[in-house]
Amino acid sequence: MTSHPSEYHSEKRDYSYRAKIVVVGDAAVGKTSLIVRFVKGVFNPSYIITLGVNFFVQDINVRNTTLRFTVWDTAGQERFGPVRKKYYLGARGAVLVFDLTNTESFERLNFWMNEVKQACGDIPMVFVGNKADLHSAVTAEQIQDFATANEITYVETSAKTGMNVVKPFFFLAPLILESIA
Repeated sequence: MTSHPSEYHSEKRDYSYRAKIVVVGDAAVGKTSLIVRFVKGVFNPSYIITLGVNFFVQDINVRNTTLRFTVWDTAGQERFGPVRKKYYLGARGAVLVFDLTNTESFERLNFWMNEVKQACGDIPMVFVGNKADLHSAVTAEQIQDFATANEITYVETSAKTGMNVVKPFFFLAPLILESIA
């Protein structure tokens, strides 16, 4: 069930629209680190693995409009699959994250994309290769082939250094705004 922006009307709010973003990918690819760097601007090298889901709030200004993102950090472990799918409902966009140093996490991107599509339909997505500060085990050709085959935008990030952590969200913002405004 989708909500209309007017349902969120409040005299005290300082945003025009609200949208839910889900961040998905295998365990330990850096989803939490990426989100925390985006929302709080900090990096903590020792996060505890997410159990279930957490969410964060961040406002983005796009086209003279403030969009409030609730960014949902989902658990990547298989055992949380049934619970995780429930948290996808109502999402307006998705960030698919893999670890550039882990080819298996890249190979599972189709799994994550399909899981989100089954729950949310055809929502805007971007895929992210995280840990760009380390040596990549995934080739540029593999990444380009995936992007082309799925018609999806790719962003390379490093939550550790802060490189490009805002780009996936700023890519999604106008696409989401078009769908809800």
